[in-house]
Amino acid sequence: MATVNKSNVCSICNKPSIKYFCIGCKQHFCPKDFKGHEQQLSIKFDNEIVRSHDELLDQIQKLEKSNDFSSDLFTQIEEWKKTTINKIEKAAEKAHHELIELIHKQRIKITKQLEIMTKEIRYRREENFLENDIVRLKQNLNKIQETLQQLFRKDTKKAIIVDNDQIDWNRLIYIREEQQNCEYIELEIEKNRNSKTSSSNIICHSIKLFHFIIISK
Repeated sequence: MATVNKSNVCSICNKPSIKYFCIGCKQHFCPKDFKGHEQQLSIKFDNEIVRSHDELLDQIQKLEKSNDFSSDLFTQIEEWKKTTINKIEKAAEKAHHELIELIHKQRIKITKQLEIMTKEIRYRREENFLENDIVRLKQNLNKIQETLQQLFRKDTKKAIIVDNDQIDWNRLIYIREEQQNCEYIELEIEKNRNSKTSSSNIICHSIKLFHFIIISK
């Protein structure tokens, strides 16, 4: 940190004794004042650098506890889950009601068709009927039977429920990571060895600061 320089006076006491030169503040010091200057720098370094570093480290360690990190976001996710479940239950209840109404509608339609045929069958049985009447009545009965079987088939839901499977559950709600700043930090390390000053520069990797956004649809 310091080099011996006999051509200048101390910037504190102005004594022309053996001086030290601080390459940081560009000032000359006598041995006594230079020691005090070093102590002040040490105190300032602890207060402004070490303390800030420790505070950042403490905040980073808190990230390990998810409950302590952005708890409001977790609350929002839970609220979204409850709201979505409620909407799904209402949609399912609506579909259930529509299914009952559709089945009831189909039953009434088939019943009316069968009632008409019942009257005609009784009429034909009491009166005259021909071969073509038997064929026609048989065809009509088969049609009613086919419609009725469709209601009892296991794949009935494919016929009466529109399955719109277009929901992308992975994108229904998701967390987006937004980059706020990306800076390069340059650290300069200075070493004093045998009254000679050497310095080396270290370029750190870019530091990315992010915040999280909940995206729900």
